[in-house]
Amino acid sequence: MKTDEEYIKRLENIIDKQDALLSQLDAKFEQQDSLSEAIIKQNNYLKEDNQKHKNLTRDMNKTVIQQKNVVAKLKKELEEQLKIQQKLHKDYGDVIKQLTDDLEEEQNKNEELTKKQKELESEIRKLNMDLTNVRNTVGNIGSDNSLNNSLDTTDSSKTYKCPNCGVEVQEGYSFCDSCGTKL
Repeated sequence: MKTDEEYIKRLENIIDKQDALLSQLDAKFEQQDSLSEAIIKQNNYLKEDNQKHKNLTRDMNKTVIQQKNVVAKLKKELEEQLKIQQKLHKDYGDVIKQLTDDLEEEQNKNEELTKKQKELESEIRKLNMDLTNVRNTVGNIGSDNSLNNSLDTTDSSKTYKCPNCGVEVQEGYSFCDSCGTKL
């Protein structure tokens, strides 16, 4: 900016000096009017150039101010976008935490249900063993055939072989009594 002002001042000084020279030359050399007119024309060109330069400098200053405003606006928008992104990251973290907590809760429920299922299957095995003992006792007594027949109808459930160990497992069981394989 200083160099522009210095340049303008120098141009103005040059113009002032030329005006002084022209005045002196006009007084001394009136016969050289044609030469003076040429110098005046050149002086006018310099003034026009000086004015153009001033206009360009003014336009450049306006452009710089506009660019600063655009940069400030973009910076503000960027900061807003960053805030939105940070909020989204926080919300995403909250959702992940909630999903993790829900998954852990479901896993705990599944573990409890599996434990309860094993307890029930154990109870069923125990009851089946008791039923077998009762049948054996009734078979040993052998006195009441109708009781044997009614017990035989409850025992007529189908059995399947475990695909893992080959032990016979009654229909309706979810796990093998011997190896625990899910059926």
